[in-house]
Amino acid sequence: MLLSYSISVDVIRSPKRGRTNCPYHSKIALSLSYYAKNLFASSYGKDVPTFFIWHPEGTSKSVKKLLFKIDFFILTYGCLAYFTKWLDQANLSNAYVSGIIGPIPANLLLTWIPLELIWAILTIGTFAVKKRATFSSVNQLYPIRFIVGFLEGSSFVGIQYVLGSWYKKTEIGKRTAIFACAAYAGTMISGYIQSALLASLDGRNGVAAWRWVYIIDGLITFVVAIYGVIFFPDTPYNTKAFYFNEEEKARCVERLEDGREETTKFSWDLFTRTLKSWQLYVLTLLWMFWNTTVGKVANTVMQLYLKNDPEHSWTLYEVNNIPSAINGWNNVMVLLLNVYIDTTGCRMNAVALNLLILLFGTICLVIWDIPLGLRVVAYMLAGLNGPLSPIYYSWAIILTAGDAQVRALTLAIMNSRGAALITIIQQFLYPVTDAPVYSKGFKASLGFLCGMCIWVVVVRVFEMRAKYKKRVVLEADSGSIDHTELEASGIAVIDDKKV
Repeated sequence: MLLSYSISVDVIRSPKRGRTNCPYHSKIALSLSYYAKNLFASSYGKDVPTFFIWHPEGTSKSVKKLLFKIDFFILTYGCLAYFTKWLDQANLSNAYVSGIIGPIPANLLLTWIPLELIWAILTIGTFAVKKRATFSSVNQLYPIRFIVGFLEGSSFVGIQYVLGSWYKKTEIGKRTAIFACAAYAGTMISGYIQSALLASLDGRNGVAAWRWVYIIDGLITFVVAIYGVIFFPDTPYNTKAFYFNEEEKARCVERLEDGREETTKFSWDLFTRTLKSWQLYVLTLLWMFWNTTVGKVANTVMQLYLKNDPEHSWTLYEVNNIPSAINGWNNVMVLLLNVYIDTTGCRMNAVALNLLILLFGTICLVIWDIPLGLRVVAYMLAGLNGPLSPIYYSWAIILTAGDAQVRALTLAIMNSRGAALITIIQQFLYPVTDAPVYSKGFKASLGFLCGMCIWVVVVRVFEMRAKYKKRVVLEADSGSIDHTELEASGIAVIDDKKV
């Protein structure tokens, strides 16, 4: 249905040409040919900038100074908040292999940033959960983890929304990449903290090491939350940040290249506008596919593999620390691929490379009966879903530009549907009882990964279609339409008025 919609032929009227006699099936063929030819083309068209790392060539000193302020306060708080979210979330898997019970509920719904203060207090409170695996102790852990997960939803979607409000499309990729790196840093450092506390604080004052982790992480989260209350700038349309003067506040709005005038004020037609947008459906499904990859559970399943490996004996420190290599690998690739996309606009090239790596690693895990070295590498390759997170979310931000409310709701729905799906997948496809071989989970992830390979093409086709339909609206009355190009993209030109 979506595919058929994306390649259907639209009709406009042109002042320069008579009625077209191009058969319908020929237009469909032209449309398919056009999409295939331009699938991996730059989204910048002919305006691809000279290669740059941070600032495009010709950026003035005043703009660089302004961007430094925006980057510093948004990225420091955003990364710290997301770091603490993943530091906390990773603790339960680390605590499990170190001697505590059960999995946690995932983040389910979007909330807002000041709630981080409450989640900090609850994180500290987790240390008091009873260790013995009784029904009553599970009842203590689950409600706390559910509420923490609920509150932590603000870290991801809230920051993504704000990033989309401040940056141009040539800037957004690397900023969301740096933000995403905080998740892998948090997961990685959580393992190191757990190992260090096992060696130094385990049993101190009668408190086990895994309990000390929650106390320390909660205190870190509390400090970060206070920092955000003071320094986080909100959006350029309503910022009250003391470090911007009035001229800089105005420039923050003016510099957005598409001239959009966005507002965070609620309007009741928000839901209608969102439900009528194609972005909601294709992007939500894309994000749900991303949440089915092995990468979403790679650290946990690798830890449990090492803990339950019948052929080799791994120490507790190795169980906690070896899987952290997945996070370091992800951080490197997150930055490389997103800098490449910002500079070239060739998003599909980066996506294709990432998907090929994921496919190879996941296939190796499905086979399973492979040498130990390849198996460890397979976990790293199958766990390389990190670059796709900022790629997909920056893509969503670009595709929903111009309507802040629709963007906010779309991002929130994407995240909540993905979080709900990974909760189901963790429970039914990757249960702890399947360790060390997750045959059912690996096979399911491979199938979903193949589906994602198809779906990214669908999203790209919708993007190309929307781009040229926008050109039609802007250029039809001026008579400056390139008819050959538009007909090839599936838009038929027939006479002198738009339909």
